[in-house]
Amino acid sequence: MSERPNTEQSPASRDSRELWELVRRAENGDAKAVPALRQLLSGSAALAEMLGNLAQQVEVSLIGNAAGKNLSFKEGLTRKMELLRQEIAGPNPTILERLLAERIALCWLALHDAEIRFAQMRDLSIAQAESWQSRIDRAHRRYLS
Repeated sequence: MSERPNTEQSPASRDSRELWELVRRAENGDAKAVPALRQLLSGSAALAEMLGNLAQQVEVSLIGNAAGKNLSFKEGLTRKMELLRQEIAGPNPTILERLLAERIALCWLALHDAEIRFAQMRDLSIAQAESWQSRIDRAHRRYLS
């Protein structure tokens, strides 16, 4: 008689699946999921960072808008941002250095995104061109500050 294969999932796999089901429920507005999610977040800084990092959400949005369906550009730009943050922050950054490096990298991305979008536009009215130049100027000021 042959043994049946063990079809049970590992506890870690089951826990992960349950966690993401809880996150999905909370994302869809299920208030009953919030107490359990809050308890998980209080016990895991990594999970709180993953679910609550607004700077990362901004970066993902800017990169997604810039890359569109071009996955190679998306991956290259994502890696460029990682390298830029690391180079700016240096080895063993303090929390302040890490936050500043993140902000500088986001400002770099926003500035260059605005410049390339303006450069690719055709047949702009004077008012539209001035609006884009103003947007670029504001992004440039944020980057330099």
